[in-house]
Amino acid sequence: GRTALQAAAGGGHLAVVERLLQENADVNAAAASEVGRTALQAAAGGGHLAVVERLLQENADVNAAAASLRGRTALQAAAGGGHLAVVERLLQENADVNAAIAEYDGRTALQAAAGGGHLAVVEQLLQENADVNAAYDGRTALQAAAGGGHLAVVERLLQENADVNAAAAEYDGRTALQAAAEGGHLAVVERLLQENADVNAAAAKGFGRTALQAAADGGHLAVVERLLQENADVCNLFVSL
Repeated sequence: GRTALQAAAGGGHLAVVERLLQENADVNAAAASEVGRTALQAAAGGGHLAVVERLLQENADVNAAAASLRGRTALQAAAGGGHLAVVERLLQENADVNAAIAEYDGRTALQAAAGGGHLAVVEQLLQENADVNAAYDGRTALQAAAGGGHLAVVERLLQENADVNAAAAEYDGRTALQAAAEGGHLAVVERLLQENADVNAAAAKGFGRTALQAAADGGHLAVVERLLQENADVCNLFVSL
């Protein structure tokens, strides 16, 4: 469920938001369920800057906790959508750049921005001391960027000493190299290998793959060839539950 204000905010309907506020709508009403959003989180996720501004004028809680299932703080939501102007506005209000994430399928602001390939947002968050190696919910920002094939973001994170060999999540995770290989992103694979990415890093439990297994499973021949040049183990077995 959603309050009327949350629904209007998520749709970017400023006039409706204004009218509801005139009727004393609760600007900080909690997310109604494990997948809900506060009004500010909803507006931020949609990139609705004018609505964000109006809610902040009404003292919307900029750091309200994310809902437990795929929830996002306002900053995490804006970052994941690549909404730079909203990100900047929330940071002006002291949004927590390293806020805790949702219990399930959460992302830090940096992970969310990196996974979407939003370089300008990544840059802004790094300037605010975002933790480049935070591994909440089993993937770092570098792993997220690598999996999306976002080379420019990968480069920027490496400049900030992102851990190229950060372990995969215990269940169904990927190292940065495994993530890039799975997606067939040869340029990212090359860049990670230049940084001494472990070509034979162990696969995660569940549906994990080594880099070679991931590339082979996706039919990415050029990546397979490149990994074999780096002595990837062709005899490694898939990891099962």
